[in-house]
Amino acid sequence: MSKKKLDRLDDAKCSTDRSHNKNNNSTDLNFTLHQRLNSNIEEQQLQSKITFFSKFKQKEIPIINNDSIQGMAQTLSKISFNEIQHHQLQREYDKIKNELAQFRAQQIKLYSTITKLQKDNQTLMDKLKFYDEEKLNLQRKIQIEQKLNEELNKKLKRSEQRIQIILESNIVFQKDQIKMTLLDTLHENEHYKMEAIQKQKDLQKLQINNSNLNHKLNRLTNRIITSQRHQTESEFIDQDKMVITFTDIPTNFIFRHIFQNIECKQFISTSLEQTPEQFGSHFNLIPQDQKKIHLIWLFNHMVNYREFSQQHNNFIIKLTELIVIKNYQDLYNFIQNLSQFLKVSRITLWLRDYWTGFFETLQEGKSQKIICSKGAFKDCLEQREAINKLTAQRHLLYQDGKGDDVYQENTYLYPLNTETVLPAGLLEVFQPTQNNSYSDVQYFTSLLGIFVKIVVSKIENDIVIQNVAKQKDILLNQFLCLMKADDKLQFTNLIKEMQSKLLQISTCEIIFIENNQMFKYSRQGLQSIKCIAGVCGLIAQEKKPAFFSNLTKQVHYNQLIDMYTLAPVYIYPILNNDQCLAVIELTLTNKQIDHHRFRDPLTSLNQQSNQARMFCECVQTAYLCKFN
Repeated sequence: MSKKKLDRLDDAKCSTDRSHNKNNNSTDLNFTLHQRLNSNIEEQQLQSKITFFSKFKQKEIPIINNDSIQGMAQTLSKISFNEIQHHQLQREYDKIKNELAQFRAQQIKLYSTITKLQKDNQTLMDKLKFYDEEKLNLQRKIQIEQKLNEELNKKLKRSEQRIQIILESNIVFQKDQIKMTLLDTLHENEHYKMEAIQKQKDLQKLQINNSNLNHKLNRLTNRIITSQRHQTESEFIDQDKMVITFTDIPTNFIFRHIFQNIECKQFISTSLEQTPEQFGSHFNLIPQDQKKIHLIWLFNHMVNYREFSQQHNNFIIKLTELIVIKNYQDLYNFIQNLSQFLKVSRITLWLRDYWTGFFETLQEGKSQKIICSKGAFKDCLEQREAINKLTAQRHLLYQDGKGDDVYQENTYLYPLNTETVLPAGLLEVFQPTQNNSYSDVQYFTSLLGIFVKIVVSKIENDIVIQNVAKQKDILLNQFLCLMKADDKLQFTNLIKEMQSKLLQISTCEIIFIENNQMFKYSRQGLQSIKCIAGVCGLIAQEKKPAFFSNLTKQVHYNQLIDMYTLAPVYIYPILNNDQCLAVIELTLTNKQIDHHRFRDPLTSLNQQSNQARMFCECVQTAYLCKFN
């Protein structure tokens, strides 16, 4: 009986080996289990097991088949997969927990800053109330002294009147009595004069004290207004990256002292608000061993502002050269030459091409185009804010014309914001020198960006004016050709020739209206409809020009009269004495849309093209002169 059981164990082993060859996914697991069985069971244990199993009947011994072993392998693989997922979730949980702790730390820091500002504001308000009370007390004292002075003047007048009465009196007194009376009067008069002089001196002192208190009150009021309205340090600092950044021109120069020593900033701000006498008394209160460092702070501040003011003045002179530039070639060259003045390795102006989506610049006379679909350039354009990447770490900026990613360190980006959805361009400042202040570079870049926007807008307007002048010249010549037309068929053909010369690839049709009927000349010949219909009929009834982005999807569209096109269509009615005589249909392509960097192309379409409008007005004038 034991031999049969041993044979069955061998058969199970053989079947395990066969399943090992058939199922590659569970081979390693079965082999490991088999090794464990062979390593753990010795001969004596095997004999005891055989004896133990011999007591049971054959039907009670379960047969281990290949399916059960595969089930065990699948269960073990699921367990290992669940353990891996568990560890991943645990790591994500720890990461979220750390981020939450960082957010809480930032919240505590912001709360402490707000509390400190509230305390400073409350202290300033208390000082302001105290100085108001002192001012009121001094005003009361001045009023009292003025009343006393008036009383003394009245007494003096009475004494003078008494002397005058005595002198003019006809009553004869004894000489000694008169002398004594006069002497007493003179002494009393001198006493009153001395009191009046003393009161006048006291009044002057009170006025001086009142003026000093008013000066202090004005300074405190200005500090309160500054703290409430002006920009603070927190508005210039990116708390996540701890770098200075601003897009608009700052209203003050607090950004130049953000990273200074707190004690140094307090000493300099206090010194600038004091009078010379107050500064002297305040400086004497400083300990002797700290006076030297305080004087060094003040001296460095004065030297720093002297250099900054000189550089600021030179930069204003440079800007006077910028505003007279009239073409893009000179503008690009001027911006590139500013790198030496701003003490940076390179400064580049990138301008948007609305039709291709590229940003382009000129470097050494060669055009360079880039794609701003990702990177710091994309963030700067979408957020419409300056981007500060003035660090040693390399950041992704943009993609070049071939689609390759471009990385760069120590870069500052300033957008040329306009009223359109996206900025018209941006300024790229690369690698300021180590001895140059990064905050000053950002300040001068913001000033430069304002003036560059003005110059670009002026150049675009000049280009538009030149194009309009050329178009008017072409229109005048074509107008003379239209006036030579003998009938409406020839007039239609001349309009199409005029359209091909002026508007190039666009198409044009004119629909005539007579006796409540509409007809036009096309390649198929004369097409007519015995009613006012279609979108052109609607425009004829409304008697106003209109723009349609997709004419075929309009409710009133009529394929016999209206133009079939996927391009935007401009429909213009020809009116005479409030009567519509014809309608012009004109497709608008990119060459008819206003080329202006400071205008959104969709907005330009909705506001209608200048070329299309002038074309229709010229046709209207020629038609009325020829056929009316």
